[in-house]
Amino acid sequence: MEDLKISLSNYIRQAKTALDANDNARARECLLRSAECALLLAKNSGGKSEKQYLSQYESLKVMINNLNRRMEQGVGANAAPVKTFQSGTVNDGGTVKDGKAFTKPAKTDSLSPQRLCDYIGQPQAVTAVRDLITAARLKNSAMPHLILYGSHGLGKTTFSRIIANELGVGFTEVNVSKMNSAEMIAILKKLKPRDIVFIDEIHTLPIIVAESVLYSAMQDGRITFTEGKGKFARTQVLTLPPFTLIGATTEVGKLAKPFTQRAIQIRLEEYSDEVLGGIITNSFYKLGMKISSENGLYIARRCRNNPRIANNTVRRISDKALVRYAAINNLRSDGAFGSPDAVRKLNIEVTQKLIEEFFTENGIDEYGLENGDRELLKIIITRYGGGPVGIDTLARVMNESNNVISQKYEAYLIKKGFMRIDRDGRVVMPAAYRALGLPVPPEAEEKAKTSDVGDERGERKSRFEDRKVIACRVPDEIKCKNVEDLIEYPPEAGVITKTLDELFPDIEKEYDGETKHLCKLEIDFDDFKRCITCDSFLESRFAICMATVGYLKDLKAQTLEIPYVSQELANRRYFPDFIIKDYKGRIAIIEMKNFDMLSYHLNIDKYEMLKNYCISRGYGYAEIAKANNAERYVSAEQLKRAPVNVKLEEYIFKTIEENGRATGEGMFGEKDFRRYIAENGATDRAEIYTILLNNRKLKNTDRAGGDFRIIFE
Repeated sequence: MEDLKISLSNYIRQAKTALDANDNARARECLLRSAECALLLAKNSGGKSEKQYLSQYESLKVMINNLNRRMEQGVGANAAPVKTFQSGTVNDGGTVKDGKAFTKPAKTDSLSPQRLCDYIGQPQAVTAVRDLITAARLKNSAMPHLILYGSHGLGKTTFSRIIANELGVGFTEVNVSKMNSAEMIAILKKLKPRDIVFIDEIHTLPIIVAESVLYSAMQDGRITFTEGKGKFARTQVLTLPPFTLIGATTEVGKLAKPFTQRAIQIRLEEYSDEVLGGIITNSFYKLGMKISSENGLYIARRCRNNPRIANNTVRRISDKALVRYAAINNLRSDGAFGSPDAVRKLNIEVTQKLIEEFFTENGIDEYGLENGDRELLKIIITRYGGGPVGIDTLARVMNESNNVISQKYEAYLIKKGFMRIDRDGRVVMPAAYRALGLPVPPEAEEKAKTSDVGDERGERKSRFEDRKVIACRVPDEIKCKNVEDLIEYPPEAGVITKTLDELFPDIEKEYDGETKHLCKLEIDFDDFKRCITCDSFLESRFAICMATVGYLKDLKAQTLEIPYVSQELANRRYFPDFIIKDYKGRIAIIEMKNFDMLSYHLNIDKYEMLKNYCISRGYGYAEIAKANNAERYVSAEQLKRAPVNVKLEEYIFKTIEENGRATGEGMFGEKDFRRYIAENGATDRAEIYTILLNNRKLKNTDRAGGDFRIIFE
């Protein structure tokens, strides 16, 4: 270790001396050796030292790339073309077939790196993959299967293409959003030895395709499928050549265990401003323009630590620079800037003034905040006193979907410390007031001190302490009957001797919804104790209710994954809230919902899938809510069995038809319901839910559940 540190220091000093002497070739050699030393030191270190050496390694790579550009432009006494890739790899953009390298024409305007040595910002991922690539070459075998995960725009697809380039093998990118098993089999049939199959957003892959095709293909190298129908059906076994599956995902917690057990998982990290500045400088060079490292860093600070956003910004600023140059020099002919080489001859330099004009025109400030970010923060500050405010309310006020609010805006605002999410909703932090040029009110400072966001790793902590509940030793028959009335047990539901742990082993998952409340319950079942975590008041209270009346023999929370398909969300999975064994020894699966959310059409689809799953296995089932303005629980089946208000149902159809003719919307909304009440007298909202549960031609598309957006389909 000490020898490596001394070598690193010596090589850096020699590189500086060579640069001062204008000996670029010698400087480049010293920088390459120092980068190797930094990487070796990182491998053999840990904690802060590892991060320090990795950061130094990235800085050295940026310096090497900058020096390569200088040498290619002929700057310095020893300027000469630089061989970027070592021997043993194919040319840029090339593939290998029958032992020969075939070079494909490279895209001249591509900003994406093509080789590992050009892929900066992910040293740990590069180090891990480089060894796998080298081993695969030495053995002439396929690389192991990989799962690349991280947030949007970090370069998962680019990284996968680089791996294929380094190996010199075929690369097949698969869109799995609506794929079936036959289509996946057709793709696998075309593979050649060592080819790579890339699946983006692999967590959206239909579970039936994964189970029937991919799992056996990944593990055993063969798939079994049926050809033909009826008496002509034949079972075929297809042996596959060795291949590599690379799956990319932004939600690794949604992947089933068979995927994670069959593949190496590699996480792509967020990019620092300094590394992103180097990428930006390099991208301008690829487009034929000059930019200082200071201006590259100036742009990087407004690009949300995301290389995709950075390269999109580079293209837009370069276009602005070209337009400005053409206007000043009165260039009007088409194709004047047809290639980076043509642009390079014009000697265009991107100035800070031009960059500032671009960001001002597009409403991007020094913190990387865009108009939508500032609007969101101002709404919380001006309308709701800085928060807390729920995501459903924000979505309505901004006229955006919940997904847009949480993924486009909140992710960055939370990361930068402008906002946090409490159990009661979104709260604006003091840093946001300062970024918007507003005075920080004392109550905002106080809210910042009482944050329920946890430790230095950013893990969420609940304000609620663990609660201990002791189940009744003897069931209360009357109270148990009240709970039993909420659950539908099929006639064949009998006593099951297996334990819940045998039937439903624990599964690993990441909760991706909004946690309104977190409560840990410890339930004592005499001979054992069960600890469960509930993520809403509704769940914890019903669990306590079942335990304290003696209804339970056992209970587990969210240990079953059920795939479901709906009109708007295909290939989804969800985890029912509770799996119970009741006091009679029967199994039941329970989903808890807020009362208004029972009528949301995707939740109805989800419940139908749960119901079918349970009936096929002889389990009980229920979707349970606490009725509005009443201290009683109600189930979806109880609502469904209630008498249908035919007059209201006809009114809904009529209103949808009238609204469709008048406005083209064709919808029954909250204002229409209030008009019905004014004309026909007070009506319980539950009657709407009864209609929606019984008539599947009607869909309530209001996800928040507070209003109605009923359409006819």
